[in-house]
Amino acid sequence: MSLSWGQLSGQLVENSLKKRIPFIGEFELTPRCNLHCKMCYVCQDSSNKKIMKEERTAKEWIRLAYEARDAGMLFLLLTGGEVFLRTDFKNIYEELSKMGLFITLFTNGTMITPEIASWLGRIAPSQVEITLYGASSETYGRVCGNPDGFLRTMRGLKLLLDQSINVQIKTTIIKENMEDYDRLVEIADSFGLNLGVVNYVAPRRDGNRHSPIQERLSPIELATFEEKVSMKEFTEQTNLLSDKLSELQSDTILSHSKDIAKYKKQQDLLIKDYYTDNFPCNSGKNSFWVTWDGKMVPCTFMDSPATYPFEKGFQTAWEELKKSCNLVPVCTTCQECSLNEYCQSCPATLRMETGSFTEPAPYLCKLAQERQMNADKYMKYGGIFNEGICETNI
Repeated sequence: MSLSWGQLSGQLVENSLKKRIPFIGEFELTPRCNLHCKMCYVCQDSSNKKIMKEERTAKEWIRLAYEARDAGMLFLLLTGGEVFLRTDFKNIYEELSKMGLFITLFTNGTMITPEIASWLGRIAPSQVEITLYGASSETYGRVCGNPDGFLRTMRGLKLLLDQSINVQIKTTIIKENMEDYDRLVEIADSFGLNLGVVNYVAPRRDGNRHSPIQERLSPIELATFEEKVSMKEFTEQTNLLSDKLSELQSDTILSHSKDIAKYKKQQDLLIKDYYTDNFPCNSGKNSFWVTWDGKMVPCTFMDSPATYPFEKGFQTAWEELKKSCNLVPVCTTCQECSLNEYCQSCPATLRMETGSFTEPAPYLCKLAQERQMNADKYMKYGGIFNEGICETNI
């Protein structure tokens, strides 16, 4: 019996978790960006010559990608900052594309020209993710410091779609763009796309724990927003399901329900087997993040534990990272908390929020309380935030 791509990739992910193979990689090619978003966790001026000199060369990134691929990497994210600011990005991308990797690009979309879109169309990545920071030039002015960014992003989005490139869009919700959400959904619908939502805004990774978090929603604001969006999504899905069910025979429905239950049980076992240690995700198990200045860390929000793949070689750095991740202490207060099913705490967020792996974060605690109250009201908390905390503030 042949496997679908979803089944095959699921088996590959499970196997990489079992064997601790570095299956999923993220390369942060630059911290420089042509926008200055208030909630960004890492952002340097686009013309910062000091930073440009410190960035790793195209040759170094290409060599590292070869080493990572040979160690087991199949999926690779290229991100920044803004990757298209690098004058050598075309060289980097073309060389990586020859390696047989599934490549995703994160971009703000403002630098996509007809020439760039045409070039990407010839050697298309698996996916391009564009972040929309608002639904108008006015919002872009407030959030990004660049009112022209909105029209440029919309132009870039259309150019990529015209090349039949797989594009996904998302937004990061903060105080300055919260009121744009419904309009952002309309924009996504107009392109036939779904709108992903990043609902957690982290402090800056460089240790400044104040500037981005001043812009994020308070716990009660965020929980209320999540409730609104989740209920809207739930209603739409329920209506769609109702229409579909009326077309199906009862035996088909029963068979489908059994398949869902079987899949859910398999997923629960997978999580139980591999995600019950200090990292409740795949960070340091089968995934890694390499920062613009050459550190290998478990994920985008962490600057420690870290090792140095450009100096030591990828395989050595990966082995060191796995061992270091096993030594990261667990926050016993969070682990034993009755609200942990509503909470997004993990070693990365605790360290970002408090400076410690073992101290509960008041913001996350309060958010969990608000979510529980909403869950009690509606019996079950759910919604579209499946990417949530593991997405970056971009």
